[in-house]
Amino acid sequence: IKRREWEEQEHPDLDNNNNTREPNPTQRRSITMIARGFASHSCLLSSLTKLLLLCLAGAHLVLSQDDHTIAKYDCVDPSNREIAHVVRRGEITTICLYVGPDGDWNSNIDYKRFSVNLISDEFSSYEVPGSFNAVALDPNMFNADATHIFAASQASLSFLRRYYDKTAERIYPFLTAIIDVQDGVVRGIAWDDACIFCEKSQCVPNTFNFDGSVATTEQISQPVGGCYFSINDCKGFVVDGSNNCDLKLNVVWTGTDENGKVLLSSGSRPSMFPPNRVQENVKGQYDSMVESVNNFKGKITGSR
Repeated sequence: IKRREWEEQEHPDLDNNNNTREPNPTQRRSITMIARGFASHSCLLSSLTKLLLLCLAGAHLVLSQDDHTIAKYDCVDPSNREIAHVVRRGEITTICLYVGPDGDWNSNIDYKRFSVNLISDEFSSYEVPGSFNAVALDPNMFNADATHIFAASQASLSFLRRYYDKTAERIYPFLTAIIDVQDGVVRGIAWDDACIFCEKSQCVPNTFNFDGSVATTEQISQPVGGCYFSINDCKGFVVDGSNNCDLKLNVVWTGTDENGKVLLSSGSRPSMFPPNRVQENVKGQYDSMVESVNNFKGKITGSR
């Protein structure tokens, strides 16, 4: 699906009596630029995904799957609250991607949330076009030294991953969320091993707790490292016309759906493939970018 305009939708909020207030339909509008940040580009998803995009700063309320109460950072489809309650293989379910500054996410911070409906148990990719330019090249929208992200589905959240590091001038683009489901209810979200994209010596700790502290493998029992591109590398990809440094979330599922069907898409996650093949692919993209940049420089030099 190619979407030329992104939708901004007001999220349900509380009125003065702490009752849920639904958004007015007239508040929805097509816009050519997301409020406070990401440039408008087409949003690319697989042909089997149904897109609903929501971008907010400081959203507070969503529906939890068990008791229908409102909880911070829960993830449901805001246009149809029944969709995200259970996972059924081959049917749509809502995944949320939260983007914000480094630091303590347990406090009140400004963040953005993107919600997308994906087909359960199909390897899926969701990309935020223009995010590299908006976060790393333009004035940082969060006024922070780093940009962190996490994934959510129903009432489950992943740990934080760093996407942009201003101090080290790095982008960490390799993000695959593994949704763990039991009888249709999401019980947890883990990150796939992102160290397979580079040599071990180049993989650095890149996972954080919600209080901002660095998470360790011993603490959370999942991979915590990540490979990266330098900002200069990413600028080269931009010249090459590549989106390799834009924020992109891959999603797979494991466990069982509401009907007891086994979810198998986790077998397609990157870490299931031989690391040398994965690294060859990354190196091929990098070498192609360098060649394109050199050719571009040559054309500029030759025209003088």
